[in-house]
Amino acid sequence: MDALHDPATLEGEPGVEYVATRTTDGEDAFEYFAGVAGLVAVGVTNDANGILLMNSPHGWRLPYGHVDADADWLARAAEIGEILTGVAVTTAEVLRVNEITHELRTDSDRTATSFDAVVGTEPVEGEPVADDPTFGEWSDLELGWFTEVPDDAYHAHGDAVDDIEYFLD
Repeated sequence: MDALHDPATLEGEPGVEYVATRTTDGEDAFEYFAGVAGLVAVGVTNDANGILLMNSPHGWRLPYGHVDADADWLARAAEIGEILTGVAVTTAEVLRVNEITHELRTDSDRTATSFDAVVGTEPVEGEPVADDPTFGEWSDLELGWFTEVPDDAYHAHGDAVDDIEYFLD
């Protein structure tokens, strides 16, 4: 796959876990998700079967960032991987897509759709981390390479650990 502008086109594709969910959001979250296409989590792996994780306020998880409307999801995933590692990253596959219908808590007639996607990359050599791996809302970002799910992973968010496990043997 060379480009991906609409994750909904992957529904029913072999090898892609596709789910649809619905959530009720407050005003701030609703407006955020109404203004972006969604979020892409990036599974950057290395030649030693490791996975690059970021330490979020809730625990270790795959690095992720927003995708603007009409943007190429694969290009955005590669961009995030390159920002974090400082080396060229090539996307390899989409593993999961969650189509999310957001309903505004104060007005159930207002809805917006966004997507969460997990994109894997071709393995990189070694354990590269960029000198300044910051982007978007992520400043002072702690990164690490892991060969198993860390004890302090983001276990309270079910998909976060499942997403890590996609990439570990």
